[in-house]
Amino acid sequence: MTSSQLSAWLMLVPGGLWTGGILIFAVERTNLWRRMPLEQYVVDVRRSLRRADPMLPIFGAIGGAGTLWFALDGSAGGARTLAWIGAALIVLVMISSIVIAEPINTRFRRLPEGTAPERAERYRTIWRRFHFVRTVLALAAFACVSAAAVA
Repeated sequence: MTSSQLSAWLMLVPGGLWTGGILIFAVERTNLWRRMPLEQYVVDVRRSLRRADPMLPIFGAIGGAGTLWFALDGSAGGARTLAWIGAALIVLVMISSIVIAEPINTRFRRLPEGTAPERAERYRTIWRRFHFVRTVLALAAFACVSAAAVA
């Protein structure tokens, strides 16, 4: 396996799992969370975060590293440009997740299960809106890296 093939694999497989995880939250969880009573939402969001929170950033970081490697490893012209755009979008999603989503997630994670943080309803709205934008950016990033791999 060449360096280019390995970097393409690292940007596509973990990057695809990362994008898919984000998309599943957008399609499944946030839709349900919007309609759940607050008491049920508080329990469900905490349980969901317990499983997904450690996994998604790891996949995103590996996919992002693979994308940077691909961009730096002699890919040419359009492939390199697409990889750089994909890498920038991945970094944007990761940083915005740390700045916007993680403080909200931490408020839920620190409390005993079933206990709502102050302003939980407001956090639910902010998180849902943020996640919609994050999903669009993650899908755009994956489209760019996929196009780079076949360019």
